[in-house]
Amino acid sequence: MAGPSSPSAEQAAAAAKAAADAAAQEKERSQETEHAQAARAAALQRAAAAEAEAAAATKERDAAAAKIQAALDRAAAARAEAGAPPPPPQEQKDGGSPHLQHHDFHSAMMLHEAAAVLNLHAQAVSIQNIRSLITTVLDVNSGNYARWRDQFLLTIGKFSLQDHVLVDARAPRSPD
Repeated sequence: MAGPSSPSAEQAAAAAKAAADAAAQEKERSQETEHAQAARAAALQRAAAAEAEAAAATKERDAAAAKIQAALDRAAAARAEAGAPPPPPQEQKDGGSPHLQHHDFHSAMMLHEAAAVLNLHAQAVSIQNIRSLITTVLDVNSGNYARWRDQFLLTIGKFSLQDHVLVDARAPRSPD
């Protein structure tokens, strides 16, 4: 007749299970480490390829710039030989004056801002019912002026209309 297993057999089985679990975890960590190392190696390989591509593009750009300069030098020599005046200088987009580049950037930003404001004004003109935006009705007998004012200021701010409403300058006197 078989009796209950001895405590030492149970301990041995638990120890074997713990050892197997530890070995499985170690194997899993090892695989994760190998995977991470492989991913790192692949990323470094892609970075090296991108750097090589950038270096090749830089060489091509420099070669093209050298060809352009050589052509301009030949043209200047031919003009000098013919006695023709040099052409007027052209604005350069790359490598030109920092002031001109700043001016171009500033102009572009101003045009972008103007277009955005015009877009907002067009949206404001298309509003048919202001009560959809300002839900508080201004009434002399109720004390809701502060709430109405906040909603009104938020609405004119939303459509960039503050300059049309919040101006301290007096309007010119009309003959009417």
